[in-house]
Amino acid sequence: MPRKTKAPKDAMPETVRDFKPLFYRKLMETHLFYEVGKTIASELEPYDLVQKVITALGKTINFEDVIVYMATKDMTTLEPFYFQGPLFRGRVLSSIFFDNGAPGLIAAKGEPIFLPDTTGFEGFLHHPDEARKVGSYMGVALKNETQVVGIIGLSHSKRDAFRIEDFDLIRTISHLISVGLEKAELFRKTLDLARVDELTGLLNYRVLLEKLDEEARRQARTGREFSFIMIDIDDFKRINDRYGHLEGSRLLAQIGPVLQASCRKDSTDICFRYGGEEFSILLGETGIEEAAVVAERVRRSVDEYPFTVKALHPQEPVTVSLGVSTVGQGNEKTVVELVHEADIALYRSKAEGKNKVTCYTPGCVMPVRETDKNRD
Repeated sequence: MPRKTKAPKDAMPETVRDFKPLFYRKLMETHLFYEVGKTIASELEPYDLVQKVITALGKTINFEDVIVYMATKDMTTLEPFYFQGPLFRGRVLSSIFFDNGAPGLIAAKGEPIFLPDTTGFEGFLHHPDEARKVGSYMGVALKNETQVVGIIGLSHSKRDAFRIEDFDLIRTISHLISVGLEKAELFRKTLDLARVDELTGLLNYRVLLEKLDEEARRQARTGREFSFIMIDIDDFKRINDRYGHLEGSRLLAQIGPVLQASCRKDSTDICFRYGGEEFSILLGETGIEEAAVVAERVRRSVDEYPFTVKALHPQEPVTVSLGVSTVGQGNEKTVVELVHEADIALYRSKAEGKNKVTCYTPGCVMPVRETDKNRD
């Protein structure tokens, strides 16, 4: 048998691979998933959610610029939602159409893009005003179960700045971001349902009280006046009795959009369903004269609108009576007093023939009891 020989004492041991960088990266990725998971669990505001996730990503992936686009409902355009980095400084970003540049292609096909060198991508585009073509880019779609809801794109001014491990990581994180955004959207819709009257689409009475309180505090701080309009459908009980509650509900549903369309588009006019067949409009930084103009426009719009009940029964008019009140400088009053004054003015409109606008003035009182029944 051959004799075993001993290795020389001065022989070098076999080279041992250094796993420390790999362990460190895996530790960083684990911490990243922890941070992203915590953010998604606790954050309900979409912008804040994205910002916190991007901040966490920056600790693991070496990028210079990042942008998140959100897809429009018609699935044709990407709107800038969040962006940071030197590439975007001093720029006002606009939308990108699907199939336009890297973001549009990602959105249209739902597939990610990894570009070690952006010069190899014909027509590369990171944002609509893109000028720099040299560098690295990777982008992935943000998708729910049925469609693309947005994209996230990261770039660097140097070629080959991203590793394939970075690309795999951003693809995994994109799913978590999508889940977080979907949860935030669901929460927003839930809040909206709690704040919006389902039948008319207008904000409900609870939100009205919040907005009135906000305006009262603002008025006390700035002295700027604001106005309030109370609206009541004339003879609504008669319409219900003659044609049924289904037709009455249809009328209420149709009148909500009419009120909104009658408000000023360049102002803070807000419409509410006060309750039953009563509605209201809050007009910020608006005096009594301007509020009366808005109220008259509402009255005329309702009178002329072809509601279903009028189309089926041409002899049946649909009109509203309105009362207007204002809080202004040197005219301090509580929210309760403001609403009460608008209510008194509304009753005066009812008593004086309906289909009318009445502005509250000092000394204006509630009509006598015999005419109260006309409010129906």
